[in-house]
Order: sequence, then C-alpha cells, then structure tokens
Amino acid sequence: MQQTIYQELTSEEILPGYPRYRVHQGRIEMARLEGRGEHQTVRYVPLSNFACLIRREVRRTDGVQDELLFEIEGQGADGPLPRVRVRSSEFAAMNWPIREWGARAIVAPGQSNRDHLRAAIQHLSDPEQTTVYAHTGWIRRGTEWVYLHAGGGIGSGGSVGGLEVDLPPELAGFALPQPPEGKAELAALQTLVGLLEVAPRRVTWPLLLYALGAVIEHPMGSLYLAGQTGARKTSLSLLVQALWGHTQPHPPTNWEGTANALEALAFAAKDALLLIDDYAPTGHEGKQKELQGKASRILRNQGNGVGRARMRSDGTMQPERAPRGSLLITGEDLPPGHSVRARCLVLELIPGEVSLEALSRMQREIERLPLALSAWVRWLAGRLEGVRQQVRLRTAELRPAYPAAHGRTTDAAARLHAVWEAVRGYWLEVGLVQPEEAARFTLEVETALREVAEAQSGYQQDADPTQRFIPLLLGLFSSRRAHLGNRMYAEEPPLDAERWGWLWQPSSNVWAPQGPQVGWVDEQGIYLEPTTAYAALNRLAMESGEPLPTPRTLWKRLGERGLIRSQERGGRVRYGVGVRIQGVTRDVLHIPGGLLAKTPNSPNTANNNVPDEEKPVGKNQPVGSNFSPNSPSEEEGYEVQV
Repeated sequence: MQQTIYQELTSEEILPGYPRYRVHQGRIEMARLEGRGEHQTVRYVPLSNFACLIRREVRRTDGVQDELLFEIEGQGADGPLPRVRVRSSEFAAMNWPIREWGARAIVAPGQSNRDHLRAAIQHLSDPEQTTVYAHTGWIRRGTEWVYLHAGGGIGSGGSVGGLEVDLPPELAGFALPQPPEGKAELAALQTLVGLLEVAPRRVTWPLLLYALGAVIEHPMGSLYLAGQTGARKTSLSLLVQALWGHTQPHPPTNWEGTANALEALAFAAKDALLLIDDYAPTGHEGKQKELQGKASRILRNQGNGVGRARMRSDGTMQPERAPRGSLLITGEDLPPGHSVRARCLVLELIPGEVSLEALSRMQREIERLPLALSAWVRWLAGRLEGVRQQVRLRTAELRPAYPAAHGRTTDAAARLHAVWEAVRGYWLEVGLVQPEEAARFTLEVETALREVAEAQSGYQQDADPTQRFIPLLLGLFSSRRAHLGNRMYAEEPPLDAERWGWLWQPSSNVWAPQGPQVGWVDEQGIYLEPTTAYAALNRLAMESGEPLPTPRTLWKRLGERGLIRSQERGGRVRYGVGVRIQGVTRDVLHIPGGLLAKTPNSPNTANNNVPDEEKPVGKNQPVGSNFSPNSPSEEEGYEVQV
C-alpha cells in the first residue's frame, strides 16, 4: 500500500478535529491531551516507527477446530513490510513486530504504549473476513461436495473458485489441476492404467486401488510396501503419490520425522494418500526402539481410526487428531508386533520385479497422473454419498471371498475389491474400457487380492507371540541364559541336560546349570515357573526387538492355541496346573512333551525316529512321575496372576 494512504488513516476524534490515533509520516501516533478547560491542546506522540493494518481476519480451520489469525501488512520508513499472519491470541502482546519484521520495526517503550499500539491498529483497520482450510479432502459447501487440495477445490463441475487452502510445507505440492474432459481425460486415465505395467499385478493392483480408494473415505489400515534396497519400492511409491500432484523426486516425509509431526501430517492429509518412506531400523538399540515405537503409534492410530487424547493447559480436552487419509509405508523391514502388522496390508517387492522400461516411461509422463486423479475426483463429487455407501455394502458382501487368518486382512482385501467396482463403473461410463476388458481386469484384481490375502498370514505369524514362544524358550537354554531342573530329583540334572541349559564341566566331571532356573522337565514335558520364566523370556524377546505381551495375555493366548495346558473350573478357563515337583506341589505352566517333539530342535528319542550324525536313535528310560491329570489332589487348575 502507498505511504500516502497510510497518512490519511485516522480513528474517532478525541477533540473536534483531533483523532485519537492516526498514521502520520509512515508511523502510528496517539493523541495526548495537555492542559485543562479552554486551554486543552493535543500533542501527538509516536507509538511505533511503522504503520500497519489488519487486512484480513482469517479463520483457519482443520476440520476439527478453528484458529483466528490476523493478516497484517505494514509500511516502514524504508518501504513496504512483508504481509504476515499473527495469531489473535498473541496479537495483543505486540511481540510479533520484531519477530516478523526484525530490528527495523520499533515499538515505543512502555507497556501502555504497547496497549495503545494494539488498540490503534484495531481502530484503524477494517479487515475482511475469510476462511482458510488447513487440510485436504472433502468438505460440504452448501449442497455440493468439494475436494480440497493445495491449489483450491474441485467439485462436480470442475475447479471451484473462492477457496483458500493452507497446508503444511510437506503437503504444499498436493495441488490438482483443472479436471480434463473428453479425449484429454481418456489420455490421462490411460496413463494411470500404465501404472499396472511397472510391477507385478499382485503389487500394482492393490497400490492403485488403495490410492483411488483414499479419495472415497478413510480406510482402517495402511498399505505397506516392503523390499530390500534396490527393489525400487520408493520409485514405485512416488508414482502413486504423484496422483496428488507431488511430482518431486523425493517423498513428502519419512520416518525421521517425529511421531507428533507424522501424526499431524496424517491428520492434515484428509481423503488423500500420504507416503511415509524408508522404515529401516538401524543403529543402536535405543534408536531402533524409538523408531519401532513411532511406527507402532502411527500404524495403530491409522488402523483404529483414533488419535492421541490431549489436554489443554487449563485442563480441558483437546479434539482428537486421528489420521483421516490413507498411509502408504515403504520399508526394508516390517514393524514389530502382531497387532501392528495386522493393521497393514503388506506387499513385498523383490529386486528385479520392477520393469525399468515401464518405470522410466511413467516417470516421463508423471505430469499426467494428477490429471487422472482430478478427473476421478470430479466424477466422485457428484455421487460421493452413493459411492461411499456402495463401497461399505460391497465390502461386507465380499468378505467371504477373501478368507484370512486375521479379520483385518479380510476387511482390507474386500474393501479394495469394492473400490475396484466403483472405479470400474467410472471407467465404463467414460469409455476407457469395454465390458470385456473390464471383466479381464476384474479377474486380475481378484487373483491379486487373493494372493495378497494369503501371504499376510506369514507376515503376521512372524510377530505372533504364540509362534515365537517355543523358539524363544529353546533359545534361552541354547544360549545358557536359563536352565531347567530335573522334575523328580533336585540333585540330578535332567536327561539331555545340554539341551536344557546345562554345561558339562570336564575338570570336575559334572553337569553345571547355567543361568537362573525357570522350571523343570521330564519326559511328559516342561513345567515352567510363571514369574521367572516370563522375566527371562521377555528379556530375550526385547533384545530381539519385539517384546512379549503381558503375562496374563501371553498365557491366555498360549492356552487358546494349546501350547500350555488349560482347565475349566468354576466356569472360568484357568491356565496351568498344580504339579508335584520334587515332592512339593507347585503351580506351573505345563508344556506337553509332544509339542517339543515336533520342533526342529527336538532330541532324538524312540518317539522321534529322525537320526542325525551326532545322536543316534535310542530309547530314553522314562522318568517316574506323580503327575495325574485326573487327580485333583495333585493337579489343581489355577489362573495366573500378574
């Protein structure tokens, strides 16, 4: 604004012809009365060496809560000052001029002068009022659905004017072009279909459908693209992220960001795909645990559709900031935790599976991908509620077609199939495909999703504590970190003592136990003392990067899987039994011997006739036992207390 305009600004008069505040010679001045009665005069004193006005009152909304900002422009002695935004909550303190404009912006000393400067700016300003959106995704504008992106909005008629979107810097590239029409729309969609050629269909179909489904509504889960370095997983993921206009050669964010920052981005990227790149736990143990905790928090929140509860300084609750879009994760390793992995649909990319020719072609045509998404968004805007309802209903109907070990896997695969049916309807309507080609694509989708669903059980079992329990237990003994005693005779080692954590001492010609004793063993199985056994097992599990659940949860899962004995007494299932150990009845967890005979590290006995070079098959003499499953006096079911 020109300096002459600032010079003409005044507020209400303190005396006739004398305004209380004015802009004079490029600075804000305040009228000060001097004298009394008829001899009163007015003298103007400067409040600052600059002049400024509130041009806009900006109500910035993230869809959950609003924040009021003042957009201020100024004029100094050396010329215009940059336009800045100041929170209304910090405006009155008048600390912002030096923060925003530096040392050349001088406020007159004294708290009263600061108060008057604040009042003067408000008196002299006549701001416009506007709303700025701090998120992407769908909003309701009157009777029309509009999709927000960094460049504005898209409705059923194309680009929508009069919208202002202010996104975090990481999402600033999420800008969609004007939706194409006619031949241009078909050309953009043909480029989109070209994504399928970059990698195997079991990878590209779920990727494409997960991305297109992000625009429909928030999914309860993430898509995890795993593969070793050189598999081109980031390059493939960047093509998918480019649908939202992010065509830069680097991801919008990665796992180096803090958990709070990633949570905020997942909240702002509403109804959009957000790529979080490079989950690779490396370095020292503390760094690995930090990354694992961060991934667990973000992926759980995404899978559950909830955020962290927070309180304000005054004790009231802040609104939840749950993820509102879709997360595409890449990594060389999978995050720990059975329940965390169950909240992801894992796709594995093997080196050499990406077609470099198709990848290069798509990278050259990357600018067309946002055109394809903007056309899809425009089509959805006119029928969004119907498509959402269709996807929900069809997901429920398609669940039997994708049986899996975990219900979340079934839900994820069924939802992707339901999204395909919506996409297929759009492609048929605009003439991109004919019914015959649509049927072929449907068969490809079904095959890819079944293959992906079947593969999930392997990823989940690797983190299942019931699958890890026996290997961890045997690892305790093989590493000499714990040992088992002889169930019948305290002074004697058990049979096959080396396997149960004992070490032969040639100097004294005896077997010596190693580490703490966590239980006892005989031919009928292992009898663990719950407290000491859990402590030793969890220490080993934590060192491997994946701690066990609480004792109560662990014993319950082991009992449900039949890995430890359980009984129903008094209408309650109790895990473990009372067993006579060395003449004393103890509460223990009983692992039947037959389970251990099926493990790869089992000793050779008459019942396990697989010899090896060191241990020929032979009969071990049975050890006497007072264990009787029908004897309530010596076997009492109990519930393990934690």
